Amino acid sequence: MNRLFGQAKGSAVPKPTLNDTASTIDSRVETLNKQIASVDQELQAYSRLPPAKKAGQKSRAMALLSKKKMYERQRMTLEGQASNIGATAFAVSNIETQKQIFTGLKDAKKQLVKGYKDLKPDKVESLMDDLDDQLLDQEEMNDMFSRPIGQDTYMTDADLENELAGLAEQEFGMESNAMYNDLHAPSVPVQPLDAGGAAASTTKDGVMVDEFGLPKLPASGMRN
Repeated sequence: MNRLFGQAKGSAVPKPTLNDTASTIDSRVETLNKQIASVDQELQAYSRLPPAKKAGQKSRAMALLSKKKMYERQRMTLEGQASNIGATAFAVSNIETQKQIFTGLKDAKKQLVKGYKDLKPDKVESLMDDLDDQLLDQEEMNDMFSRPIGQDTYMTDADLENELAGLAEQEFGMESNAMYNDLHAPSVPVQPLDAGGAAASTTKDGVMVDEFGLPKLPASGMRN
């Protein structure tokens, strides 16, 4: 009836996926492993027979060995198919992963382009220069605001000397330049030098000594 009228769309059999095919192959490999194990048991039983009975069972043993080789070839084929299906399934799943990566990178690029639309290197450099200028202006204004007001800050050294002289005259009755002169270092007394160029000094007994405090010999007592 289905060949005449077809099948309803809702009852269509879904196509098997690679995972379904891999499961089917794994099941067939497991069946072959059981068949091979059964043949091995029979061959082991044959090997334990006495020589007289082995001769009668030899043809049976040869048939079992041939069947085992057939099963092993089938298993090898199925294992090769399973390997190819696994590699193909991985490639298919990897395509989906790559699509997700591509979509994510594409969206990230759009966000970066949108985010950096108004953020250009020359604009950033101009902004940093403006900020630097603003900070310098702020520092200059801080200096202005911290400068004393209501005071005569433009004083000179002559103004200071005149002020100090005026204070000294008021307090001590000194002349206008007396205090300024007193600020100079006193003169250092200079002792006369002897013929050798060293400072001359004497003890309380009138003996002349040199700069080390040793008695000096008279010039007439020195020999050439």
